[in-house]
Amino acid sequence: MIPKILKPFRSAIIGASLTLGLCAQVHATEARFSGFILDTREWLETKNPNHPAGPASGLQVSGWSLFGSGFPSTNFIGLEAQVERLPRFVSSVRPRAGAQVAQLPAYAPIQAPGSASENWVSGTVTFSAQDMVDLVRVRLGDSVPSNWRLGILIDNLDSPAYVSKEIRISIGDAVSPPVLTTGGAGIANGKPDWYFWDIIDAKPGAELIIRASPNSGVATLGGVIFMSQENAPAPRHVGEFSRPGEYMKDYYVFKEGDTFHLFYNVGDAGSTQDWQEPNNEKAFGHATSKDLRNWTHHPRILHVIPGTWEGQVVSAPSIIKHEGTYYMFYTGFDDRVVGKQSIGLATSPDLFNWTRHPGNPLYEAPAWTMRPPSGWIDCRDAHVIKHKDEFLLFTMVTTAEGRGAISLATSRDLKKWTDRGPAFITFEAPESPRVFEHKGIYYMFATSGHGKILVKTTDPKSGNWEKVPFRWPAPGFWSGWEVVQDGDRTIFSAFEWKFYGNHIRFWEVDWDGEVPLVRY
Repeated sequence: MIPKILKPFRSAIIGASLTLGLCAQVHATEARFSGFILDTREWLETKNPNHPAGPASGLQVSGWSLFGSGFPSTNFIGLEAQVERLPRFVSSVRPRAGAQVAQLPAYAPIQAPGSASENWVSGTVTFSAQDMVDLVRVRLGDSVPSNWRLGILIDNLDSPAYVSKEIRISIGDAVSPPVLTTGGAGIANGKPDWYFWDIIDAKPGAELIIRASPNSGVATLGGVIFMSQENAPAPRHVGEFSRPGEYMKDYYVFKEGDTFHLFYNVGDAGSTQDWQEPNNEKAFGHATSKDLRNWTHHPRILHVIPGTWEGQVVSAPSIIKHEGTYYMFYTGFDDRVVGKQSIGLATSPDLFNWTRHPGNPLYEAPAWTMRPPSGWIDCRDAHVIKHKDEFLLFTMVTTAEGRGAISLATSRDLKKWTDRGPAFITFEAPESPRVFEHKGIYYMFATSGHGKILVKTTDPKSGNWEKVPFRWPAPGFWSGWEVVQDGDRTIFSAFEWKFYGNHIRFWEVDWDGEVPLVRY
């Protein structure tokens, strides 16, 4: 399809004129800027010189943030449904608190730039309102070019009912004239409609606000793209792990010297990959790497012991080093009672040779957790940290009332543990709790097929955790989030759940204050 360009000021879409100088002043009469609408599904066509991404513009798509996913539904979902790769000069794109993502089948699909043909995204970020609201905030980084272009997907429905009536952008005191969408040419035709602004001399670190006036009580927009003379950045993943014929699930990464040690649940790749199958998750896989890309495999460790608390499965290792010894906490599934879980300990002088503690299991589900008649007891995925002069153990459990929770226990010696009640109560089965500290703030990941969350606190024993607006990867089901520090670099990782084998991916993290940023 050949793009149809509506020239500035010659359509029902009102052209805007915005110049952002060092004093953030608007010069509406200057010709340094013009706004225009692009109406096409093939919005990345670059052969046409009149296209806003065409050769004559001298600009190319440098990054994007698109709301929705490749799996339309009739439900509203969380803000994790966002496909994003930001340019180097943009630190973050954040919808306002309380916004949701709608991904109805009626939305026209958008293809993320440079993605495979099957990676289409459809949806919008939405917020219920009666008056114009600040819908999305874009934080600029330090390396902002003097001239770049912002594109906003103002409509991707075949109906004007839920298209924002008016869109404005602002940086500081500079506010653009409105883009009036309702009834405009190219709107409500079932094709994506993009409006573009050229932005000149924006200050590094400035915040660009996208404001929307609601229609039918809802303010919406589908996404943003950024254009400049720089190429789109490569994904920030700095490593990956997989092995033919295997699947992996819960895992832990420990860095000793210049070597990363990966310990992981392992089973036979296939169409089910179920922990109850005979050959699955009967010992931990172990691999090492200097760069998180090239891996050396070592013999499996800590094989199950039939007829014991760890006779069915060993799962979810977590390691801490104390006084020259490595302590691994892990989950055992009892082969005598299906689903009964407990936490055990093994120690090692070198990360290769491990000895089980004779008093295992060292931690079992506390008295305030659920005890169903079947014998199934949730007490898994333990994670241990050092906090001041004691150790904290976080474990996934289910309360007596049936609520998903992370339990907290404390110890002075890593062997005798005292229950401290729930650390955090959240969604059903909040698996793989992972707590880490960054600049005095403690963060906790928890993910499963029932939900995912990242929360923070200044005191990990307080029970007061605040949700962090973290951007999750999409598409795909990513779980088991882990964190490893590599010098000054913070590295996040997660495994993507797929049948017939899967993989773990590692990303370097940037920070926007207390919010971690990952460029997927």
